[in-house]
Amino acid sequence: MKKKWIGACALGMGLLSTAAVSYAGSPTLDLSLSDTDSYQWQKQPLYLVANDTERNKNTALSFDKSNDNFTEPLFSDSKVHQYLGLGTLALVALSAVLPKEEDGPHEYAATLAAAGAAATVTSGLITHWDDFDFSKGITEPDNMHMLLGSLGAAAMLLAVAAAPDGGHATTGIIGGLAMGVAVKITW
Repeated sequence: MKKKWIGACALGMGLLSTAAVSYAGSPTLDLSLSDTDSYQWQKQPLYLVANDTERNKNTALSFDKSNDNFTEPLFSDSKVHQYLGLGTLALVALSAVLPKEEDGPHEYAATLAAAGAAATVTSGLITHWDDFDFSKGITEPDNMHMLLGSLGAAAMLLAVAAAPDGGHATTGIIGGLAMGVAVKITW
């Protein structure tokens, strides 16, 4: 019964993270033109990549975080991945300190942490697929983040699947630490 619940929970969290990333990543684009703006593009030259030129320093066209006009969004596809990862780490810490009894709070927190880990990896693959480049080697920070996060999630899922019959503490600890290091690499 527990394994079916774990699988259903992991699938549900994966689907929710996919839906959230899809929703957060879809920009709203207003293509309507007024009569006065219809030929505005002919009045000025078109700069496709002008973000780092002197012309655009500290203007609304500069999308650098040092620009005063830049505000980081609270909810985006990357933020969904970040919030899922931090929530998963919080559940890992919670499951580590809760009483270890069968069908108790430790079991539920660990199961939710494993499902959160699966959702985090799913959202990370969707959001940051283009960031992975193994030609730069495994030690490149984005590659290391992806490898440690994926291995940590797999270890957490294995630990939850092995509990309570077999020894699962070491696998769970390694999974939680791997995910924690993966988060630290990107911050």
